[in-house]
Amino acid sequence: MKPLTAALDILQGDNCSYGALLPTLEVLMAKTLTLKETLSRMTAELPDVIVKAIQSRFADVLGNKDALLAAVSCPKFKLRWLRDEGRKQEVKELLITECGTLLQSVSPVAEETASVPTKSTIPGDGMDFFGFEIEPEESYSVEKEVMDYLRSGGHEIETLNQFSNIKNIFLKYNTPTPSSAPVERLFSLGSLVLTPRRNRLSDTRFEKLLLMRYNNCFTSPIPFFHPEY
Repeated sequence: MKPLTAALDILQGDNCSYGALLPTLEVLMAKTLTLKETLSRMTAELPDVIVKAIQSRFADVLGNKDALLAAVSCPKFKLRWLRDEGRKQEVKELLITECGTLLQSVSPVAEETASVPTKSTIPGDGMDFFGFEIEPEESYSVEKEVMDYLRSGGHEIETLNQFSNIKNIFLKYNTPTPSSAPVERLFSLGSLVLTPRRNRLSDTRFEKLLLMRYNNCFTSPIPFFHPEY
């Protein structure tokens, strides 16, 4: 089952965030069901069994608010992984609501001031007969930011620098990892640092050595001598 092995490789990767969980599961279930036509009669029911097992195992995650916000706040996914238009609208409204809540928690005084309707007058020759209430502009700014973010074509994580509220949501909900594999690899690497000959390392020194050793996997090697010299 190639889709299943590919999904495992993605979720157990070092650079995989929590936002990749739902898109990976949705695509995995869709690709697994497409394999029914290529299987024999004896194994034709296997994709249905796998999909039911995924839905049963991740029942609490498939509709979870945190998982949805983590996925939609990733520039790589946004709403692309959703095929149902109704669900796309629900997730978009969820993102708008979360942005509004986040904005209100950051500046409650400004939000309270902006939410009070004010009177607007139509300029004229001293004529202020018409006065209409203006709805708060904060809701429009949040909705505009979400729409601009969803319409932006960038897939890189640096795209979030243009959308401050979306970036804060991404940092809030993408902190956990979808798998414990990176943590297990970190513990395995710790046994290579804390050897019997290093049994007197302090906690601070051990932490620094471990982070230096682990971060070396994500950086390109720097040559000792510049090729031009």
